[in-house]
Amino acid sequence: MDPVTNAANNLLQQALIGAAVESFGLSHQFPFIEFRDNGPEDHVLSIDTEVTSNVTFNETIGLTQQEQMLLLFNRVNLRYVTQVACDEQANLVLTFDNDVQLRFAGSPQEYVAEPWQIASKASSDEGGYLLIAFHAGGYAIWDCTTKSV
Repeated sequence: MDPVTNAANNLLQQALIGAAVESFGLSHQFPFIEFRDNGPEDHVLSIDTEVTSNVTFNETIGLTQQEQMLLLFNRVNLRYVTQVACDEQANLVLTFDNDVQLRFAGSPQEYVAEPWQIASKASSDEGGYLLIAFHAGGYAIWDCTTKSV
């Protein structure tokens, strides 16, 4: 695993393992999931990519992609993250304590420069972070969670 992907995984695991979904929805027409842990600041995952899961829906119901996504998010509401991983292609996988798995595509069919990003609500001065995934691979990371004295 390349060093940047390794750093992204370390930051994701530090931020999300043991965190619970606090809320979810749409903000300015973009989906988001907000996580809460024992720390002082929440974590927000902003999504501009395809979301798939191990949960399936009956095709005859006729749900839109957005409706399916919101129902998936409802399945993990108030659930704890047990596993999180990203890879060199910027795919992100979250597994929850009810065995629901959400997968966020790093290379969605419709091109987007930044398929997903996650950030703490803390500022950089307060020990915050920002992790941005790039289409087809790579990450930009601003990590102020560990400050030197």
